[in-house]
This record gives sequence, structure tokens and C-alpha cells, in this order.
Amino acid sequence: MTARYPSSDQWRLFQRYQENPPPLRPEQFLQYWQVSYLELAQLAGCSRSTVEHWIIQGDSRREPTLTQRRRLAVVHRLWQHAQEVSPRLVAIYCGPTERS
Repeated sequence: MTARYPSSDQWRLFQRYQENPPPLRPEQFLQYWQVSYLELAQLAGCSRSTVEHWIIQGDSRREPTLTQRRRLAVVHRLWQHAQEVSPRLVAIYCGPTERS
């Protein structure tokens, strides 16, 4: 396969993707989805301890990174529209599923 330079349409798509969906704070995510701290950690790509530090008040409170907030926003958007996403698009984006 030979590498090729992205088209102007591909660059425009990147610009739209770069700004969407807007980052979502863990507290906002939890208003939409009833998941445990462990599940939230898995979705955000961090440890349960990190999630607990997001939620607590006081000196040991931490803020989620922009990457973690964007990841929660992507999951939220995917879950909101799961019934509308075609299996073909999922296969293109995520790769084929393994069969047992």
C-alpha cells in the first residue's frame, strides 16, 4: 500500500472531528448513564482510584484530563446513537469482531 496525502474533504472531516463531541465531565456523564466507578474508569481509560479522586471534595480531588473527558464524550455520543450506527460503520471503525 502506498501512503497518500489527505484530501481537502478529509482535512475538513478532521477539523469537525477535532472539536466534537465537546468534552464531558464525569459528573455530567453520570447524569446520563448509571455506571459504577469501576465501569466509569474503564470507559475513561484510568483506574477506579482516579475516578474516586474526581468525585470527592477536598485536597485530594483531581480533575480529569482533556483526553479522559473527550473519551467520555465519545462513549456518551456512541451510546446515545447506538441503534443508528450501522454494523458496517462499526466494522470499518472498530475492526471485525472475533467469533467464538
